[in-house]
Amino acid sequence: MSGQIAFDHVHLELLGSAQLQLQQQALAELLAESYQVLQVLGQSVKSLVCSGLCMASGEQVVIKRYFDEEAYAAEASGYLLFRSGPIAGVRYQDARHQVLVLEFLQGRLPGPADLPEVIAAYAAMHATALANIQRVMGHRSTPEFIDPCLSSRCRFPSFDLQGISVGDCKPEHLLVTVEGVRVLDLETHSLQRSVWFDILSLSRFLGASSAFSWTLEEWVAHYCECREIPAHYYDLQKIRDCLQRVQALESGRVYCEEARP
Repeated sequence: MSGQIAFDHVHLELLGSAQLQLQQQALAELLAESYQVLQVLGQSVKSLVCSGLCMASGEQVVIKRYFDEEAYAAEASGYLLFRSGPIAGVRYQDARHQVLVLEFLQGRLPGPADLPEVIAAYAAMHATALANIQRVMGHRSTPEFIDPCLSSRCRFPSFDLQGISVGDCKPEHLLVTVEGVRVLDLETHSLQRSVWFDILSLSRFLGASSAFSWTLEEWVAHYCECREIPAHYYDLQKIRDCLQRVQALESGRVYCEEARP
């Protein structure tokens, strides 16, 4: 969540069949004038995700309804923070009923071979978020969230690169489309985590780092190339330490990275 530095893998209970039917019906009635609710794509005690159609345009959409106000606020602020990045576009938003209607994207889940595109997508997300913060707050008043993976040789760079992460980087929260990788889940973003948390967190789910054909040095070089910054901006040993901590995570454990050089 924005402004927090803890990340937890949480197991969510599913809704019972009767409760699910009631929630789906309630959502259909709520959006009846504008959207048709079709198939349930995912559900838990926290949220209901359905496919749908826009009545006016016939466009396919994804409809998310949160049952938790805080979770909705975090997701909505994520789509605002990362707007214009490689994410689904927001078609409709209802804060009162905690509903988001998003662009429907077609694609597949990523695998190890997609790592270059995944790194490029996260690099674009980080750059977009920081640009949006600067646009809203102004360059001089932008908070300096120091990335803990920075090299001591680059303590005072001539460019801005604060720590920021999207957060929950499971493969099912990414889609490989014809236009590139798209990031779908923005609920656990943080302004105080290393940018490397996203890429290294995803490696937990895709497999150990040895499963990739690239070395960690090549990950860093590619990310920096996408961000147009020198590769020596980052300390490889700090990134290796970060990778070790992230890969050691188990269900229920919290990852916490202090925003310090």
